[in-house]
Amino acid sequence: MISSVKSKIKTFLLLLVPCFLVLGTTSCDDFLDREVKGNPDSEEFYNTIYELQEGLNAVYDVLQSDQYTNCEWIFGEACGDDVVGTDENSTSQIAELVNFRFDTSNEWLLRRYQVNYRGINRANQVIANINRVRFSSDDTDNYTTVRAILGQAKFLRALFYFNLVKTYGGVSIRPEREEIGQYTIPRSTKEEVYAYIERDLREAACMLDGKYTANSSGKVGAGACVALLMKVLMYQATPGTPSDKWEEMAKLGDYFVGGKAMTYKDILHLENYSETWDEVARRLWFKPQEKLLSGESYTTENTRLPSLANIYSLEAKSTYDGSTLHYRDLYNQVGEFCARSVFEIVFKESANGLSGDSNEGTGIMNDLFWNRLFASTSFTNAIQNDPRRDVVILLHASSTFDNQRLEVPAGRRGCMKWYTPKTDRPQDDNDNGKNRRVIIYSDVVLMYAEALNEVGRREESLTQLNAVKAVANKITNVATLYKAGTYLEMRSQIWTERRFELCHLWDRYFDLVRQGRAAKVLHALAAEQLWNRGKNYIEGINEVFPIPQNEIDITNGVVSQNPGY
Repeated sequence: MISSVKSKIKTFLLLLVPCFLVLGTTSCDDFLDREVKGNPDSEEFYNTIYELQEGLNAVYDVLQSDQYTNCEWIFGEACGDDVVGTDENSTSQIAELVNFRFDTSNEWLLRRYQVNYRGINRANQVIANINRVRFSSDDTDNYTTVRAILGQAKFLRALFYFNLVKTYGGVSIRPEREEIGQYTIPRSTKEEVYAYIERDLREAACMLDGKYTANSSGKVGAGACVALLMKVLMYQATPGTPSDKWEEMAKLGDYFVGGKAMTYKDILHLENYSETWDEVARRLWFKPQEKLLSGESYTTENTRLPSLANIYSLEAKSTYDGSTLHYRDLYNQVGEFCARSVFEIVFKESANGLSGDSNEGTGIMNDLFWNRLFASTSFTNAIQNDPRRDVVILLHASSTFDNQRLEVPAGRRGCMKWYTPKTDRPQDDNDNGKNRRVIIYSDVVLMYAEALNEVGRREESLTQLNAVKAVANKITNVATLYKAGTYLEMRSQIWTERRFELCHLWDRYFDLVRQGRAAKVLHALAAEQLWNRGKNYIEGINEVFPIPQNEIDITNGVVSQNPGY
C-alpha cells in the first residue's frame, strides 16, 4: 500500500520539478522572480501549455521552500498557546518574535513578507500571460487544461495574499503586469485585500475539478478553493456580530458539506461584475459557445457547480482503495491525498540528504518534532480526557503506535502530527518526504458549524459539530458528544473542538486572533512558563505584525507602518 502511494506521489512530483528554460543560462526560478514585465524574455515564454505548466510549477515551488515552511510554523504555531519552544528564553530572532518583544527589523517579519510576495509575483506572471497560449486545435481538453492552470494560479495567489493580510493587515496589491515606475505601490486596506482574495477564490472554484486524484494528486481542486473561501469569510466576520460573511459561509457549507445545489452565478456574485457571463466565461477559459462541437454543452451562469459533498470524508478513507484508515494515518504517508485531506503541500524524499533540491522535504518537520516545539501544559491539561490525546501528543519515553520509544527531551510531550513512523523515515535525517496538510475536511465542517451557530441554526450546528467528534470518539470507542446550548455555549464547544481537532497544523495563533481572544489566552499562557511567553502581547496592537522596516525604507514611507510600531 505504501509503495503504491509513494509511486503516485513521485509520478506527480516529476511534473513539479522546476525547469531550466532554454533562455541562455537563465533558470526558471530567476526568470519567474523578475519584477519588470513586457521585456523580450517574457514575450517569448508562455506560448504553449507546457510553458504555462512550467510557470505554475514554479508557483507551487514557493510552497515547498524552507523559507515558506519555516515562516508557517513560526507565525502560526510557535506564537500560539498549544506549544512551547526549547529556545523561547534565548535572544534569537525567533524567540524575540514569539515573545512579542521584536522590533520592525526582525528577520522573520521580512522573510514572511518576501516569500509570499515571491509567490504572488510568480502567480501573477502565469495569470497575466495566460492568453498568450496557442494550441493547434479547439479540442475541449485544451481549454480544460488551460483553465485548470489558471484556476490553480488564482488559488495560490489568494493563499499568498491571505497569509499577508492576516499577518500584516492591509498590504500592497501588486499589478499582474509590473511596469517600470510601478514598483512602489501603497498599501490597500484590509477590506480591499480580502475582496481581491475572494474574487480569485470564487473564480478558481468555478474552474477546477472538485479534487484531483491518481497522477494529478496534489493539485489544487475546487474543494480547496471553497474551503479557503470559507476561511477568508470567517476571518472577516466578528464572532457574535451578524454579518453577510457568516451568512455566505453557511450557504457554502450547505453546498460543500450538505450537498445543496450552487450555480456559477451564486458563487461568483455576478451582480458585482461589470462583465456579462459570456465575457467572464471566456476570461476563465470555458470553451466559447461558437466553438462547441456537436453534443458539447455550453456552461451558463445558471449551470450547477459539481457536487463536493461525496468527494471528502471526515474519516481518513484511502484515495487508492477506499479503505478506512486509522485517525492518525491522515498525517502519515499512507494517508496522503486521502478523502479527509482537502489541500496538502507535496514533498518528496531526495534520498541524498542534500539541501536545495527542488521540492525536497528537508528535515524541518523532524527538527520541529524532536528538538524545537512540544505540547504546552495548558494544551495537555485541556485535551486530557479527549480520545485524541494519545494520538496527538505523547510523553517522553512513551511507546509510539509503531512501537518506538519516544526520545523527546525528558518531561516533554511530542506533537505526533509531526512524527514520522519508522517505515516512512528518510535515508538521511536532513531529508523528509512528509507532506504538510494545510486544509483538512474536519476544518471545513467546523467552519460550517460555527457559521450555522452565528446565523441562528444551532440545531444544525450541533449536528455538524458532533459529526467531527464522533469520528474522534472511534479512537477509544467512547460515546461522549457535545450538548445543545445557547449561542455562547455552542461557540465555546466549537472553539474547543477546533483546538483539539486542528491542533499543531500551524494555524492556532491566527485562529485566536480572529476569535478576538489572543491577548487573554497568551497572558494566561505566560503564567505557566518560567520565561512568561505571552506577557508582552499588547491587545489592540499585536493582532497584526509590523510591516518589515526594509519595506518602509525602500519605499521612502509610501508603504506605511501599522499603528503602535
